[in-house]
Amino acid sequence: MTTREKLIQEISHVPEELVEELFDFLLFTQTRRQQNKTLKEPRPYALCAGEFTVPQNFDDPLPEDILKDFE
Repeated sequence: MTTREKLIQEISHVPEELVEELFDFLLFTQTRRQQNKTLKEPRPYALCAGEFTVPQNFDDPLPEDILKDFE
């Protein structure tokens, strides 16, 4: 028996409320899969390479010239 057949058999034995939830979940997963297929390509790695340097100690304060850009 295939998974599809098993699922149909199980669905025939559960209350209608659960069937509605299963249907909603199925539509949700189909939509999510479709959205994942249409996502843009990932951004290139190191897009900001050379734009700034990270201090040796990551917890050190940022340089003033970078901080002023956030004001």
